[in-house]
Amino acid sequence: MVHLHARSYYSLLQSPMSIRSLVDTSKSMGLEHVALTDWKSMYGTMAFWSYAQKQQIHPILGLEGDCIYHEQTFSFVFLAKNDTALQQLYHVSTQWMHDKEFTLDELAHQTSACIVISTDSFEQWINHKETDVLIEHLSHCKSLWTDFYVGMAMNDSVYRKEINEKVKACAQKQAISTVALSCIYYQKPEDVKLLRILRAIAKQTTIQDQTLDVQNDRFIRPAWEMKKLYDPSDLEMTDYIASQCNVQMAMKKSHLPQFENKLHIDNTDYLIKLAKAGLSKRMNHKVPTTYVKRLEYELSVIIKMGFTNYFLIVWDFIRYARSQNIYVGPGRGSAAGSLVAYCLGITHIDPIKNHLLFERFLNPERISMPDIDTDFPDDRRDEVIEYVRQKYGDAHVAHIVAFNTMKAKAALRDVARVLNYPIRKVDTIAKTLNRETLLEAYQNNRAFRRLIDQDKDSQELYDWAAKIEGTPRHISLHAAGIVISNQPIEKICPLVAVDETVQATQFPMEYLEDLGLIKMDFLSIRNLTTIASIVSSMERNQHRKIDILKLPLNDAKTYQLFSKGDTMGVFQLESEGIRKLLIQMQPKRFEDIAAVLALYRPGPMQNISIYLENRKDPRKIHYLDPRLEPILKDTYGIIVYQEQIMQIAQTIGGFRLAEADNLRKAMGKKKMDLMVSYRQQFIEGAIRNQCTKKVAEEIFDLMERFAEYGFNKCHSYAYGMVAYQMAYLKANAPLYFYQSILNSVIGSETKTSMYIYECQRRHISILYPDVNASKNGYTIENKGLRMPLDVMKGIGKLVQQQLEPGKPYKDYIDFVVRASAHKVNESNMRILIDGGALDGFGLNRQTMQEALSDVLQYASIVQTETKEGVLFNYDIVSPPRILPMKEDQLTRSKKEKNVYGFYLTEHPIVRLRQQMRNCIPIQQALQTMGYITVVGQITRYHLHRTKKTQAMMCFITLEDETAQMDLAIMPRMYESEKENIQVGAFVKINGKKDRADSMIANSMTWIKEKE
Repeated sequence: MVHLHARSYYSLLQSPMSIRSLVDTSKSMGLEHVALTDWKSMYGTMAFWSYAQKQQIHPILGLEGDCIYHEQTFSFVFLAKNDTALQQLYHVSTQWMHDKEFTLDELAHQTSACIVISTDSFEQWINHKETDVLIEHLSHCKSLWTDFYVGMAMNDSVYRKEINEKVKACAQKQAISTVALSCIYYQKPEDVKLLRILRAIAKQTTIQDQTLDVQNDRFIRPAWEMKKLYDPSDLEMTDYIASQCNVQMAMKKSHLPQFENKLHIDNTDYLIKLAKAGLSKRMNHKVPTTYVKRLEYELSVIIKMGFTNYFLIVWDFIRYARSQNIYVGPGRGSAAGSLVAYCLGITHIDPIKNHLLFERFLNPERISMPDIDTDFPDDRRDEVIEYVRQKYGDAHVAHIVAFNTMKAKAALRDVARVLNYPIRKVDTIAKTLNRETLLEAYQNNRAFRRLIDQDKDSQELYDWAAKIEGTPRHISLHAAGIVISNQPIEKICPLVAVDETVQATQFPMEYLEDLGLIKMDFLSIRNLTTIASIVSSMERNQHRKIDILKLPLNDAKTYQLFSKGDTMGVFQLESEGIRKLLIQMQPKRFEDIAAVLALYRPGPMQNISIYLENRKDPRKIHYLDPRLEPILKDTYGIIVYQEQIMQIAQTIGGFRLAEADNLRKAMGKKKMDLMVSYRQQFIEGAIRNQCTKKVAEEIFDLMERFAEYGFNKCHSYAYGMVAYQMAYLKANAPLYFYQSILNSVIGSETKTSMYIYECQRRHISILYPDVNASKNGYTIENKGLRMPLDVMKGIGKLVQQQLEPGKPYKDYIDFVVRASAHKVNESNMRILIDGGALDGFGLNRQTMQEALSDVLQYASIVQTETKEGVLFNYDIVSPPRILPMKEDQLTRSKKEKNVYGFYLTEHPIVRLRQQMRNCIPIQQALQTMGYITVVGQITRYHLHRTKKTQAMMCFITLEDETAQMDLAIMPRMYESEKENIQVGAFVKINGKKDRADSMIANSMTWIKEKE
């Protein structure tokens, strides 16, 4: 007996059953075959195929779907007999996942090689005694498919069993075989509630909704139970059908398309020609022998390994991007180690000058595809992908699917909603969760467990949420991956339409390479957008061309900026810890920036102190062998990069670089079985190279210790270049830098306020939005930056468009009259007033607020709507008299804060801090350790019980005009200060800071606003 109809949780929100549960349960029941027939999709096919084979149970690949016949919908299960049938299923699934509706005849034509089983009950025809119509329908299906069967489903229902007997009689009249088809949607009988929960989540309703499509008893039944429910002949037919399903997955594998070069010559010759021309250009037509030999070696490896097309395809889309003035990153990952990539303009780091190794990128002794990832600005990446799609054809290019699964908090909230569990209670529970699964939280998080154990409803919520956690909820896209194939992709992998223009593979990334589908990463990097924007703005305003890839790498201003840790907004160098490292290091050359990126990571951080000490006093450096000095000199005697391990293996151990790369990989992944033989090989090679056994062993131990943390030098240098470019622009063109960076963070109050504070500290004027002067985005005006209107909350692009940019407003009344005629409402106008956008009319904000109602009334009188638009007749009535009002500075600042989310002019804290001794701005405090005093305003707080004593303590977020910081208030202090702690309160706090972004309060002094 075989179950031929089963859905998994890849029938998104239509089954809670995982692939593992389906396979493992089937195997535990002694079944020899297991089928997967998800609804219209084949997302789980490869995972199912792989896992079933691993468990030594025969996988049957299938699909469930429907079609239209005589205006009625009919459903079928399709099983792949062979590879041809499987390819048909890929095609049909692709069509369904592009919202195609099939007629019966169309579907039959597309699935001619499949085994087809009808899944309909036909109860309407049976109940209406229209067996002649049923017989005609079955006869037509039999004529369409060679292997057509009628499914006998749900015999556990007495009613359905009676229907099935009559359907079976009709099928026998047409000599059509019937087969037992106990459709499976979940693993165990009690899982029906899980399915109900999922269906309710999908429908955004509750489990009480009687319209939910949920059926009882659709679990995996053991053979003995199936024998009680179904005729022996129908069960025997399941075995026969299973024996007919012999997919081999031996279809022709995908390859990259053949690149067509414009010279119509052999691609190998074309690649060599391009590389040599590129090298000559890079070297100003004076090419050193070292470069010639390295290029010849790399080309021989690339050509021998069959990667010519790969390089040409990458070269071509990067060439296209540059031709469209799309800034392409200088490189990423190990590709920066390739001289060929450098000569083709794929990367922009000289690998020989910077001691980068080709074998780290492409190892001739380990056959694996090259991996060239390319960075593009996030606002132009799609243009390059579209070029690739147009060049190679829509059927040959696809994104890669990813699955958004239900994480712990989402699972809790979804289940709470469908169970009608109180939202406030689930919010409280969710707030106790960290980055952990629900089971981990219950076992290790006391606050979480206490809330779950408080009542039966909470326990039930937890139980069901834990069961659906990890279930795929909907599809998304791999962040960067694109596959390009020489044959239509659906022949080897079904596709899904993500939207009208984007399609993706249905199989996730981990299964594609085995099918020959090679992933190319087109990464979307916002920092490149920022760089491109700065350069474009500078060129537009300064009328000169700037080549960002040819910046001088010895710019004094840039290294001063690094040395001050002034790197907010600079790629990869924004965190407080890395800025502190820059200050300690005082970089003097580009190599230092690359080292910072490599060192400031969880593992290598432990070596920072030794690195800084050796850098300060190189006499402390001890080399176990003098030959290590040229390799480790740049990193002050410490192994920082993976490439250094490879160089040591080559220089001391006599390894070929390809072998050294294998050693590096084995060390990094702690493959102990390989390490034993590599150790012996290294020691023997070192002894042959005049090294003592003792020193050889010490060097190998050193390599092994650092290998776990060694960073890819190629990547560090490539991303170090992006960091340098941004720092150079910040140091040398701050106005343009802040214009672009502020435009990139519109919508983020925290980041906007942080960069505006930096501007003010650098004496760059920040000009209020202005209805007559503001444009799209921040604009440069009188050596300052004019804010756009949409920085203000409630003033979006639509309101901006409703104003008349080409026709200046003469005064306040003119603005209100004309803006109201263009549907700018009173609420919008009050925001514009509070945000300073009308300050240019010469009235204070309080005056304009008080007068607005009268002026709006006047506007309604002088406006007349006609077919041609709104006409104004100012002769009807005199304009209202505007009485000047007094304005309170503190009130004005508070309203500004409401509009922007931060204080734009004088923050109340500035005045308070000036009156107090030893108080420092919070941004400075974040970069300081030890005892400090800060003054600020509480923006939020939450209470917490300590683990040991269960005493209440408090965490508050304190804000000033520069930044925000978290502070912990311990139980004893909280008890004495709890009456004062509230959002909006001003307080001076003295405390000890021993973490990057928080401190413990030692004393608190509360400040009344009038102070």
